[in-house]
Amino acid sequence: MNKVYWAPLWHIYQPPVQTREWLLRITEESYRPIIALYKSHPKAKFTLNINASLTLKLIENGLKDVISGFKELAERGQLEFVSTTAFHALCPLLPEKEIIRQIKLNDKINKKAFGKAYKPTGIWLPEMAYAPHITPAIAKAGYKWISLAGVASNGQWTNKGWHIIRYGNHELKVVFRDDVVSLNIGFGRTDSNFVDELAKQKGTYCFTALDGETIGHHVKSMVEGMRINLDKIEARDDVESISVGEIFEKFPCLGVVEPHPSSWSTTYEDIQKGNYFPLWLEKHEEPFKTVHELAWKHLNLLIDATYLAEKRVNGNVKQRKLFKEARELLDKGEHSCMYWWFNRDKWHRDVVRFLVGLEVQNKAFMKLQQAFKDEKILEKINQAQEIREKIYNRLLNE
Repeated sequence: MNKVYWAPLWHIYQPPVQTREWLLRITEESYRPIIALYKSHPKAKFTLNINASLTLKLIENGLKDVISGFKELAERGQLEFVSTTAFHALCPLLPEKEIIRQIKLNDKINKKAFGKAYKPTGIWLPEMAYAPHITPAIAKAGYKWISLAGVASNGQWTNKGWHIIRYGNHELKVVFRDDVVSLNIGFGRTDSNFVDELAKQKGTYCFTALDGETIGHHVKSMVEGMRINLDKIEARDDVESISVGEIFEKFPCLGVVEPHPSSWSTTYEDIQKGNYFPLWLEKHEEPFKTVHELAWKHLNLLIDATYLAEKRVNGNVKQRKLFKEARELLDKGEHSCMYWWFNRDKWHRDVVRFLVGLEVQNKAFMKLQQAFKDEKILEKINQAQEIREKIYNRLLNE
């Protein structure tokens, strides 16, 4: 093999509580420049994850040119879609039923928006958050492969092939991210020598995965940097950009691997301490440990109450309407950003936005309370109220 391949995956997403002001700014700084970059480089390929949460936001705010732009790139064969959870729910911390629901909801919304161009075979795990027990849910949803952070590879990281993960009777193909190169790109540390350095690794691939908003929004200079690198790739015969799915076609399977539970923000030290998802479910450091535990209990009470209500909903029009609204609020209330906004990383901490996410879940409880007088459902609602009080008290004490 006389070539080296760059397989970039760009993940774009905005939470359901994002403001119009920020959406417009990010669209102008990032989404439109990404589309323009790839349209001007017709040989360049990439993989895109767009959560349905963002798809809906774009449509609701009259930004359909972004939808049509990505759709055109897919129709031209440059863009490969992957699926994901609709509202960026963290898979390892959800029941299997909710994971499958979120994926199917994502597909329903994105298929309507992108039409026949949307035909994913792989799944993007939000935050690259993985634990072995989610494998059956991904397989049952009809998907064949996932991508994980390099830190998850359990000593089996490679850029010369891919692996299989198994859990019970289910299996998935898996490819591991090059964490070093990805982070260098993400922090603007990659200069104009990127392609030249890549060319030295013939017979391999470089799989990078980053927030698409890195281009132009987080790193202003990256739009020009991407243009330079895509120009260089198009001018060479020994470097080619491909979709992530093509890795499974061009490179061999290297056997079964057992990845660590982790995310793309998890360190090896976190894994050693069993703190697999520290920015969303802190296991050690206070007050994040207590607040995260309470917040996840709150969400699980809402899931349980919603499942109970689903069994009890009848032909009453008002009740069915309220249940539908509660279910939709639960879907949105599962977004992972809520927990991320209150974590050990002070640079991203935003208590107000954490509480906004909690209020989305509370609104779902209120809809259920209006619709049902069932004793078991009301018990869940009362328990959730007690948890919210504990969360507010803990935050006030801090």
